[in-house]
Amino acid sequence: MRKLLFGIMLVGALGALGNPQPADAQLKGCLGETITDCDARFPATDKDMVAIRGWCYMIGWGICKVFELFS
Repeated sequence: MRKLLFGIMLVGALGALGNPQPADAQLKGCLGETITDCDARFPATDKDMVAIRGWCYMIGWGICKVFELFS
């Protein structure tokens, strides 16, 4: 058990060394447009709307990527 906990802490520490950027800084192009659109269409008023918004992110981003691929 100690080895498992040590391994998890080691992986977490090594992951933190990479100087991660906030997720907001990486929202460009297709993904950023999809998130903005889904946030406007489905406000986070309850847990069901949050779940719908998550599906909207996934489906909208996939459709956007397909259109980028074939255009």
